[in-house]
Amino acid sequence: MFTMTLRQQNTRLLTVSAALCIALTTTVNGSAAAASAEPEPTGQVVAWGSNYYGQSTPPASVQSGVTAVSGGLSHALALKDGVPIAWGNDSMDKLFVPIELRRGGVTAISAGNDHSLAVKNGKVWSWGEFTEPGSFLAPPPGTESGVSAVSAGYLHSLALKDGKVIAWGYGSHGETRVPSAAESGVDAISAGMYFSLALKNGEVLCWGPNNFGECNVPEEAMAGVTAIAAGSTFTLALKNGRVIGWGNNNYHQLDMPIEVDDHVVAISAGSQHSLALKDNGEVIGWWYDKQGQSTVPTVAKSGVSIISAGGYFNLAVK
Repeated sequence: MFTMTLRQQNTRLLTVSAALCIALTTTVNGSAAAASAEPEPTGQVVAWGSNYYGQSTPPASVQSGVTAVSGGLSHALALKDGVPIAWGNDSMDKLFVPIELRRGGVTAISAGNDHSLAVKNGKVWSWGEFTEPGSFLAPPPGTESGVSAVSAGYLHSLALKDGKVIAWGYGSHGETRVPSAAESGVDAISAGMYFSLALKNGEVLCWGPNNFGECNVPEEAMAGVTAIAAGSTFTLALKNGRVIGWGNNNYHQLDMPIEVDDHVVAISAGSQHSLALKDNGEVIGWWYDKQGQSTVPTVAKSGVSIISAGGYFNLAVK
């Protein structure tokens, strides 16, 4: 759901993830992808956790050929043959993918709280609540071309254009006030609930209210970081194959299991839980587990190449 997106995309997956979407070789918008998972991925989506709206029941159309996924609060997106496929909570027109996107050519997707984003031919598209023309979540001027990545937060959105972060939407907490440091040279973005993240030359940049210390970037995250992921009120980063985190720890989402001390290639943060992907294709989940979102099923313990944590559910591609 709150996931990082890279400007440098994995050409094996695409020549190309959140509301509540990763190593430099990895992501596909809202998704985190493994550098080398065995066996070779077939593009099948698997899901687990909350299924109140059917968000953990992938449709038959995503059982093969999927190249990206993104989990929102209670709806899911997948990208197949350049076409976004949506399922789960259908309120606020979240599942009504614009017809122009259904014609193909989409290179980036991101699911937020009640809205979704996509990129086609460098232009940002949005649908769901508050996204109609003139509404505060409608893509702003400057996002009509040249955009390579997007990240949907709770009530705000981020886009990456030629290394510059563009932010729009609800901004009373400062989440849309992009600092000057994030106006050039940025490689990755991730939108949290009321805060925003960017990755620049291995340094994590953060802006927003910082009510839970989510923007208190520790010294070890000021260099050498290769992935970021924004949760609801906490932050994850990946450095030298090890997951580090800071911010709100009310559900122990920052109490990392020993399995994520090394060999991690991708990360993704949900509302109150976290995911990591090991270089052997195994998914690790930890802490808040009321809906089973941190209990990784057998099918996701090997062969996974992409992960995305939604609000209280998860998506993986293998």
